[in-house]
Amino acid sequence: MTLGGKEGPGHVGAPMDQETETAMYIGFQDADRYHHRSSGAATRVDVMMRPEHDPISGEPSGDDPYDYDNEKLPRRDKVSGLFFFVTSWILFLQGISGMSGLAVSYFYKNTLLAQPATLTMVESFTSLPWTIKPIYGFLSDGWPIMGYRRRPYLIIAGVIGFVAWAVMATIVNDIWFGAAMMFIASMGLAVSNVIAEGMIVEKSRGESQEYASHLQAVVHGAQAVGGIIAAYFGGLILSYLADRHVFLLVSFLPLSLIIVGMISPEKRFAGDVTAIRQDMGGKLRELFETFQQPMIFRPAMFIFFLNATPATGSTWFYFYTGVLGFSSTFMGTINVVGAVFSLGGVVLFGKYLSTMPYRPILIWSTIISTLFGLSQLLLVFGLNRQMGIPDGFFCLGESAILSVLGWINTMPILVLAARLCPEGMEATMYALIMSICNLGGVVG
Repeated sequence: MTLGGKEGPGHVGAPMDQETETAMYIGFQDADRYHHRSSGAATRVDVMMRPEHDPISGEPSGDDPYDYDNEKLPRRDKVSGLFFFVTSWILFLQGISGMSGLAVSYFYKNTLLAQPATLTMVESFTSLPWTIKPIYGFLSDGWPIMGYRRRPYLIIAGVIGFVAWAVMATIVNDIWFGAAMMFIASMGLAVSNVIAEGMIVEKSRGESQEYASHLQAVVHGAQAVGGIIAAYFGGLILSYLADRHVFLLVSFLPLSLIIVGMISPEKRFAGDVTAIRQDMGGKLRELFETFQQPMIFRPAMFIFFLNATPATGSTWFYFYTGVLGFSSTFMGTINVVGAVFSLGGVVLFGKYLSTMPYRPILIWSTIISTLFGLSQLLLVFGLNRQMGIPDGFFCLGESAILSVLGWINTMPILVLAARLCPEGMEATMYALIMSICNLGGVVG
């Protein structure tokens, strides 16, 4: 499932005059309300993490002993069309990059003669860059390059993604050499994802649940559209092109990140970079304190354990193609249906569920997903045919329902994480939460 820059020093542990300047900058006219850390009371993290209602239960926020009146940070900048284009394109690119998915599976099965267990291990290995996203966020937040925290990292991500897929298309003839290249390509995509998420979080932090939901729905809608295109053409082009040709085609997609990085609406960082880098320990403490907040920790653990449930992995691909005899075109059709209904899940959440309490959404979507997930046993034992349901139709329906429920289950966590990230650590905090969720998927 984030993220422009901000001027001025805003790090914990800065000299008092710098902190006072930052407090005045973000809208607290009474600087004393910003300096409660020394007394052990509320901190600026607490202020930014106090939504108007508990997003999990929907109940009003608790008592406000320091009379903050549940204030939110002021919306300093109007969200521009360029902002939406940059963040949406990055997420769209993430979706359309899935065009290589079927080609990779067939490449490992037919060209490299990999067994299902081996391909599952390779896919888990290439997913690891998504579990260390806090490292990219930490570098982006704390190590500006030439005065920018986002632009250079997008350009770097584009270059390494292009190189990795170009090598896959021309040189790779070994299972683990291919895994290494896909690991690098996955890392480039994960870095760009962290940057986009950081930009979104900067706009969502302290805002209303409905406003943050709108931002998330727009950019993840773009990701779903990219997924639809990838799913449709991913299966179709394999009927006309070899898998290596698909890799070469996909290699040009990351190059668009170079252009996106150059036009990204980011202000040049004007703070004291040396002081920020010296205070990395303070930032890590703040990160830890923020993650301990129940409104972040509990939902993150919920999604981790949900994703950590055992998954079939690549075995399902071998079952579809080897046992059921599905062609690459029909495999693409299944992915198209899943991608279309993923977009439906994003739209459904943004239009009807964005203002609802999250607890019933998470509970009921999980229960229904579990029931439909068990329906795969009907397919494995052929019971669907005894019920008069063809294998292909059954798989299409299952893909549609689980895709909708999956996004309805995920969107509340994305919105919640975006609203509660502390200032100056936007990309890092959000990346930490998402990495925990991704780690659950790797474990599963």
